[in-house]
Amino acid sequence: MYFPGCIAYYKEKENFLLWEDIFLRLGIDYKLVDKKICCGLPALVAGYGSEARKLARRNFEIFKEEKIDKIITPCPVCYKMFKQDYPELLPDWNIEVINIWDLILNKLSEKPSLIKNKENSEIGFQDSCYLGRYSKIYEEPRKILSLIGYKIKEMKDNKENSQCCGSCGGLPRINSTLANKSAKERLLQAKRTGIKKLIVCSLEEYDLLKKNSNEIGIDILEFTDVLALALGIKNKDDNRVSDNLIETKNNEEEI
Repeated sequence: MYFPGCIAYYKEKENFLLWEDIFLRLGIDYKLVDKKICCGLPALVAGYGSEARKLARRNFEIFKEEKIDKIITPCPVCYKMFKQDYPELLPDWNIEVINIWDLILNKLSEKPSLIKNKENSEIGFQDSCYLGRYSKIYEEPRKILSLIGYKIKEMKDNKENSQCCGSCGGLPRINSTLANKSAKERLLQAKRTGIKKLIVCSLEEYDLLKKNSNEIGIDILEFTDVLALALGIKNKDDNRVSDNLIETKNNEEEI
């Protein structure tokens, strides 16, 4: 099952659709479920453990109804929740949570011709707290970006020592001043490193860093867009889904 996460499904619909296009291009089979329930992590980190458990239980019931035994999600928040918290909240949890970044890396390594647009520029990479320190996923996104052609310039604080940008734990909603301050501090660190472009794997991080980036002069890129451009799904000139992919989809629908 493809679990997009609340922000992608309800707020950033283009991101949700782009991942469908990416799966199609990479040959990854997936299933969508009509019933969309929050994974529950926002409730859990806010201290509402019983509510988080109720959400987890309801999701598990839906997954069992749909005969789901594996989940892929590009959302670091959902990945962490399913992988680490659901087994603690639900003793009978038995669904495999696949590392989607490792899956993509294997697909691109096995078939480099999938990369239609090679890059040749230097970028920085922001380690998401949920993807990095919580889930220990550091190398896979970097290796994917390297296959695309990017040269990663590491900031002083990176990987397990990466500085939080302020987007985690609902901080932008609880204390937006502190969240914006954290984002600007991280961006200034990137600027001191000489980075002009910063790639992130989290929509929450993208939104926060993007709105704080103009005055500092750093271009914020979201991993989904970067991958879609490399695969030829999006075009640099008009930012639209490529005609080839639309034709492929139409052919599949006719079949």
